[in-house]
Amino acid sequence: MMRHGSIGCMLLAATVLSGCTAPRGGEGNDSIVRTEASTTAIIESSEPWRYGSVPGQIIRTDHYRIYTTEKSDVLTRRLATFLETALERYRTAFTDLPAPAQRLDTYLMDNRSQWERVSKQLMGDASDQVIRIRRGGYASRGIGVYYDLGLFDTFAIASHEGWHQYTQRITMDRDGIPLPIWLEEGIATWMEGFRWEQDRPAFNPWINVERFDQLRRAHRAGRLVPLEDLLHKRPQDFLDSTGEGMLDYYAQLWALVHFLNEGDEGRHSEGLRRVLRESMDGSMHRTLLNSAPQNELLRATLTRTGTLVFEVYFDEDLEGVNTRYQAFIAALARPGSREAIVAGRSPQE
Repeated sequence: MMRHGSIGCMLLAATVLSGCTAPRGGEGNDSIVRTEASTTAIIESSEPWRYGSVPGQIIRTDHYRIYTTEKSDVLTRRLATFLETALERYRTAFTDLPAPAQRLDTYLMDNRSQWERVSKQLMGDASDQVIRIRRGGYASRGIGVYYDLGLFDTFAIASHEGWHQYTQRITMDRDGIPLPIWLEEGIATWMEGFRWEQDRPAFNPWINVERFDQLRRAHRAGRLVPLEDLLHKRPQDFLDSTGEGMLDYYAQLWALVHFLNEGDEGRHSEGLRRVLRESMDGSMHRTLLNSAPQNELLRATLTRTGTLVFEVYFDEDLEGVNTRYQAFIAALARPGSREAIVAGRSPQE
């Protein structure tokens, strides 16, 4: 099972780049999204490609253009189906969201050495930050860049980073406004959960044993931070010598999106759907401008941190929401709840 390194899922450049060592999920059978389409039906074309002296191929689907040197037939065969199914998940899990206007360029390299080389070509000076990611991948300017970490972990990263890749592309193409970091990263962790059913992915946000286990450890150790801290801080603010701070941060964001989507008697679910729609169509700026001074809005949009978006779309009573959010986590972490997570069910059902 993969764990974050000391760099982990740090948002390296808030507007264009996200890098992640995404965790492995568990098993589950409820609330899943399956694809019935065959791989051959999803692939529109395939042609030879060479990366230097290394042979590879370019695979085109309806929404992706995949450059790969991957040698594993199993991984390559599942790649197109996984990406297209994940994209359908991104677009429908909360509300109807738009399709990208152009294919999403995605690189799957056979090994880390190739991944570092292609990252230097794609990222230029920013590649020094990218290659500090110990084990993982990243999305930048709507491009996803990964390498072979095994059948499960490769796709676990692709499911997380694929959300960033999608939102980056949509906001660039449609003059949208990026989500605040806490919500962007929270939804990416929420999107991680899946299992394989034969050669097809089945997505379920509760199938995420590593995030759950980390959340429970943080709760038992008294390391949970208040909601306001999650809203104000960036991932790198939680870096520490043990790596636990970063892991705790992402586990709490995973729980926060579950809370906003289905907790607190459902009072936040419509706000979640609305902020997603308005982020992508650009109207979030007008909504925020009607509720905050220009300087506060500018600070919120430039830093992608702070409480403004939460207060406008969810609730101004941060203290009250935090009390209910912490109670939500405590209920998730109670003894015996892990069985539900492994089975892909909410422990609070």
